[in-house]
Amino acid sequence: MRRLLLTVAATFAFAPAAHGATGTFGLTSAPDFVDPALSYTVEGWSVLYATHTGLLAHAHEPGDAGTALVPGAAEALPEVSEDGLTYTLRLREGLRYSNGREVRARDFEHAIKRVLNLRSGGAPFFLVIRGAGAYLRRGRERGDVSGIVADDAARTVRITLKRRDGSFPNLLATPFAALVPPGTPFRNLTRRPPPGVGPYRIARSGRRGLVLRRNEHFAIPGFPQAALDAIAVRYRARHGSVDVHIDPPPRRLRTGDRYVERDSLSSYYFFLDHRQRPFRNPDVRRAVNLAVDKRAVRRAFGGLFTPGCTFLPPGIPGYQARECPYGDPNGAPQVERARELVRAAGAAGAGVRVYGNRERTSLSLARILTRTLRSIGLRPRLRIVPTASYFTVVGNRRTRAHAGIFNWFADYVHPANFLFLVDGDTIQPTNNQNVGNVDDPELNALVDRVKESPVQSVAEPAAAADRRIVDEAHVVPLGYRRLALLFSARVPPQCRTEHLVYGVDLARLCVA
Repeated sequence: MRRLLLTVAATFAFAPAAHGATGTFGLTSAPDFVDPALSYTVEGWSVLYATHTGLLAHAHEPGDAGTALVPGAAEALPEVSEDGLTYTLRLREGLRYSNGREVRARDFEHAIKRVLNLRSGGAPFFLVIRGAGAYLRRGRERGDVSGIVADDAARTVRITLKRRDGSFPNLLATPFAALVPPGTPFRNLTRRPPPGVGPYRIARSGRRGLVLRRNEHFAIPGFPQAALDAIAVRYRARHGSVDVHIDPPPRRLRTGDRYVERDSLSSYYFFLDHRQRPFRNPDVRRAVNLAVDKRAVRRAFGGLFTPGCTFLPPGIPGYQARECPYGDPNGAPQVERARELVRAAGAAGAGVRVYGNRERTSLSLARILTRTLRSIGLRPRLRIVPTASYFTVVGNRRTRAHAGIFNWFADYVHPANFLFLVDGDTIQPTNNQNVGNVDDPELNALVDRVKESPVQSVAEPAAAADRRIVDEAHVVPLGYRRLALLFSARVPPQCRTEHLVYGVDLARLCVA
């Protein structure tokens, strides 16, 4: 056996305890779900980071240090077999859920079975576990995932994969792999989220927000305790009305030391469904790439956006700045050339269903896409759905969305976390993350190489995959978002707790 070599954060910053104090956290939009098996938005994960911990975790640190993997519910990072297929972890002794129930090794398999059984957006990640696919095909909740073997007495979990996956340890740190008690139902528990292991517990979940309360049962060495007794999470909150807000404020509030702005590990793009006309034709997809005005996209973000022509964002291994085959991302679009491609493809006048949601920036982007498609001779019809259900709607095969806006924020710093979005193996009938149904054999092979490569050699196949995505116009890459946090005056500097993966670290938020 050999110890998995990963960077570990050496120190943790601790927020001062403020017993009796209550903080407020603002979200422009409600999370998609508040269930660790289902949630897959920044809004949901920013909450679950404080309430549901897995065997591994991301360090509670700002900046790049927050991307480091550290032991969570496990005592140490996993031991990995010589063939790279088997991971062994040992659970910490004395761990308890927020309801006081003892945490056991077998709970990990139950958490993964919920992800698989509910056809979560995270389900494709865990199909690499031996027996996970067979469990899904059998369709029995209480079935066995043969690749997961737990020993409650020894507090060990052994996970065996079907093939090497260099990104697998990172998956163990996502909310999908967060431990939940045995018997947690196989249904959406957003209204009554299951108990978890974390500094806070979810005391109430409703349409307007959440209430988090200090988890008195939480104690993991090196992890911050809850700095507040409670946090009120408010949906559709106004900037300036809460202690921290993770969406960009109006320009008049973007001043002073309470405003924090930084680059994010994100990729924004338009998806085009490869299974439907007219986007089966790569020339029609190239036409959209030529015609989109990325200067308008930047304006839609109030300037907090960097136009680009790659699928992988800066900061992710494999990103390479290159001359864009569709023109300067900061320049004028090539609409006439795009029209010619559409006419030559025989697609002029084709009807297209464009999907967007009600969140202000996303709605603006959907309208930009609609105008772009109309300008090149297609007949788009825009359909707007509620923000909280948008990804579920466009990820359902029955919706048959031709095109729409999609974005991705890194779950962890590995190119596989972006490339799975265009991997043919990811396609599924519901909660589909490959919304464009991209299934290119050459690209699939490159993505497999990325998954199987060790971290130190992953950049080369990732860069090749990125070039293939752009050159074949599998998506319409728009660029990369800058994130902004606005803190209230009562949050001292040491408690302004940004996190590169989760947006904000609520465990360390405190107020004066």
